[in-house]
Amino acid sequence: MTKTIDIKTNLFSHADLSEVVNDLSLLSKELDDLLSQYQPAERRSEIEDLKSSCNPNGLLQGVLACLTCENDVFEVKNDTRSIDLETEFLAVGHVDMYIDYWCGETKSDRAEEHHEWLEDEELRKYPLGVYTAYESILCSYYSLFGIPGDRRDASNFWSKSIFHVRYGSDPAKEDADKWEAMQRAYFESQSKRVEFLNNLLAAVRNPISVGSFEEENSLVQVGSECGFVYLIRNGDLCKIGITENLLRRMDELKPDEILNVVRCPNFVEVEKQLHSRYKDVRLPQTEYFRLTEDQIQVVHKLFRDFPRY
Repeated sequence: MTKTIDIKTNLFSHADLSEVVNDLSLLSKELDDLLSQYQPAERRSEIEDLKSSCNPNGLLQGVLACLTCENDVFEVKNDTRSIDLETEFLAVGHVDMYIDYWCGETKSDRAEEHHEWLEDEELRKYPLGVYTAYESILCSYYSLFGIPGDRRDASNFWSKSIFHVRYGSDPAKEDADKWEAMQRAYFESQSKRVEFLNNLLAAVRNPISVGSFEEENSLVQVGSECGFVYLIRNGDLCKIGITENLLRRMDELKPDEILNVVRCPNFVEVEKQLHSRYKDVRLPQTEYFRLTEDQIQVVHKLFRDFPRY
């Protein structure tokens, strides 16, 4: 059934991961539309369950090994070197049960029956859509581990040849050597994994609407007399952007905090200068930056120095 589904295995950037978040948001909206109509009790419950799976935070459930959560705010752990591959496999195990349920393939001996909507041509897109989102995130994350083969093959090897064997006798030398090589590859992938997880957290908190980066800049007409440069904050990310219609743009972005705004004739140039100065903390292909409080204070000063009137 899943052979025709496009599972992405090379997601990495904030923009890439935002596409998955946006896909879930669209599914959630459609499911919400179904809830606005009369539904029998059992069907309504099923719609609500699927809709809850469209919450972007759900995408983090399979990668919790390297994350912390305090007051419902997820962050990457300060020291991921102490996390081992076994912990990753344990974290993803319960999510795989749901994935099997959504896609109708019993890859796990713990899988429930497949989702009943898979038999309905009109409704099957919903569980399959949720499955595609979760599996694409996990496949992309596991592809960074440097371990050959499918992610399920790797976890099944650990489960059957290492985890279960360990309580009866030592694993075969060949299996022990293979497991050692897998753990080494996982350890050496740390920097890539941390970058992926930071990009995923950014996408979950502040997804980029499809084409938004190009659309925002295309709305600004070359030669415009004046425009706005703005600095806003959403969660732990700051956005430096430009617009000619500030009220409309803030209504679209719904920032947690508007930190600074300046209106000037050289607004396009000011934005470019700021983007260039903070390129080292910029999320690739976005206008989002991981600015420290000290850096934000400097940006406030540059908002005064860069504009020309």
